[in-house]
Amino acid sequence: MANSSANWDIGLPTWIIQDGQYPDFEVGQTAEFAVEFWLPEGDAARASSAEVRAKNLADHQYETIAEFVAQTDRITVLDIGILVYGGTQPSLLQRPRVAVQMALCVDAFHNFYFLSKTGEVVPLVDSWKILAILRRTRPFIETGVEGQKLRVRDPQRLGYEEVLKTDAWNDDGEHSGYLLRCELLPIPPKRESATARACKQ
Repeated sequence: MANSSANWDIGLPTWIIQDGQYPDFEVGQTAEFAVEFWLPEGDAARASSAEVRAKNLADHQYETIAEFVAQTDRITVLDIGILVYGGTQPSLLQRPRVAVQMALCVDAFHNFYFLSKTGEVVPLVDSWKILAILRRTRPFIETGVEGQKLRVRDPQRLGYEEVLKTDAWNDDGEHSGYLLRCELLPIPPKRESATARACKQ
């Protein structure tokens, strides 16, 4: 699904809820969170002069034209139509605008507990309306790594089913994952998330 300027598909690993950083999410909720990006292994950023944009490829993967906003020794902030952040990315250094694929996820540890309190980056917490929640249904398969058997998700059988609410402690034996289909609300970004803060009270 190609995103509009307001609608985004954002990944939500189960452990973020299980660690107590956010409560379970539900359809229709207004939630506050920053968006973290990561670059697929082996994908190279290319210099670009095109307009900033993001196109949803599948799942929470996006093809983007990203503009460099800020970088410290701990964080890179990019504008892809929304502000997203990740760890320092050497491949993006000294390139004011790049074409690059990335995955988008609900902010995990770094922004809420550390970066939001340093004052060294711009506000990153946006306000979102949860339009839909998709639960991963990709089955586990056994694979061998260095003589040990591991259970991993089958990369060839990715699927989702729509649910009304996340249930991080029970869905798929605590090993599920989610996709939040969100509408960006016209509210200025903040430095802290009321959604995450409520979970701490």
